[in-house]
Amino acid sequence: MTVPAAPTVDKLERRLTRERARVRALEAMIEDRTRSLFLAKEQLHETTRFLESVLSSMSAAVLIVWPSGSVLRVNPAAVELLGVAEADLLGAAFGSLVKDVHQSSDDAREAGPAPRAEDLVVGRREVVLSGADGSEIPVLFSGAPVRGEHGEVEAYVCVATDLREQKRMELELRQSQKLESIGQIAAGIAHEINTPIQFVGDSLQFLGEGIADMRGVLGAYRALRDACGDREELRPLVEKIERAEEEADVEFLAEEMPAAAARGLGGVQRVATIVRAMKDFSHPGERARAMADLNAAIETTLTVARNEYKYCADVELELGEIPPVWCDVGDLNQVFLNLIVNAAHAVEERIGTSGERGVIRVRTEADGDSVWIHVADTGAGIPEHVRHKIFDPFFTTKGVGKGTGQGLAIAHNIVVERHGGEISYDTTIGEGTTFHLRLPIDPGPDAEARA
Repeated sequence: MTVPAAPTVDKLERRLTRERARVRALEAMIEDRTRSLFLAKEQLHETTRFLESVLSSMSAAVLIVWPSGSVLRVNPAAVELLGVAEADLLGAAFGSLVKDVHQSSDDAREAGPAPRAEDLVVGRREVVLSGADGSEIPVLFSGAPVRGEHGEVEAYVCVATDLREQKRMELELRQSQKLESIGQIAAGIAHEINTPIQFVGDSLQFLGEGIADMRGVLGAYRALRDACGDREELRPLVEKIERAEEEADVEFLAEEMPAAAARGLGGVQRVATIVRAMKDFSHPGERARAMADLNAAIETTLTVARNEYKYCADVELELGEIPPVWCDVGDLNQVFLNLIVNAAHAVEERIGTSGERGVIRVRTEADGDSVWIHVADTGAGIPEHVRHKIFDPFFTTKGVGKGTGQGLAIAHNIVVERHGGEISYDTTIGEGTTFHLRLPIDPGPDAEARA
């Protein structure tokens, strides 16, 4: 039997060299794989951090829901919207957060059982969520599935946009449209009653003049009666006339009937003034721009708005000598009305039920090529924290039924945008507010383009 020869030293060294090379290759491969894993981990971490940042910065509420319907993840906006701690939301059934569903026409279903909560996380619809205090939170809800490599649903991403402010604005807009319709109806009624009011006024004036004439006839009749009283054959007739005169209380009628006719005529004239003011306010001509007397427009507006301020404030007018202004006087009537009504509400807020009376002061003046209108009140003043928002549409500090929050926004648009003017204010808490309007007498050739 032949014994194999022992490997030589050279062979062993070559084998060792090959093994060392293999080890170095493996080490390099491991190092490269480790580096790749590290980079992948860093990239994953960066992607996760970025997605976290995106979720946190979104103003809309985001909820990630398992296919089973339980909540997997929420962003801070969802926590704030619902008023529920994040820990309480995680794992909660999504269906428990939904109070009501308003399906769009595209999602209309046939009558049948209510959809499962899991069915609500896909699609776009209005949903009413339930807040922590049981309040209803209307949201525009949009959900979509997140699918895995083989198309299976791994989760649902749901985005909810708060609709509370939009709903409030829609309600205010509907209220404004109702008020506009009421205003149009009132203007129509004013037009319809104008003619009968004129008839009543003319009739009362005729009665007053007739009563004055009849008093002269009554005096002559009494003189004749007295002259006949000494004749015996006429005595029974004179006594009968005296009894009838006493029963009718002719002395009282002769004194009071002219005064009653005068009071009635004064009341009718007052009604006619209000009707005329309503007509002028609602239908100031063609609503095209023309030279207009703003002092007359202010007096008309004060007549229309009298019911707003007569119980709480006295009006002081300081109407200066101002030239006619090229404007849409109907628009400016609206501005004056908004400012006067706001002033009345501010005074009412300050005096409460104290029985005091405030003051609304309206002053006009000419200044070069402009006219200034100042509307001041002795009301409560505008709180500092809301002053930057008073010209924003739908912003109001008034209670329900007191305002839509559009008055100052409309005034700003009419004065600044449509007439090229300015509107500003001064206010002091507890003392009152003054609004300053500057209107150019002739706003220039681009005025019609702004209209």
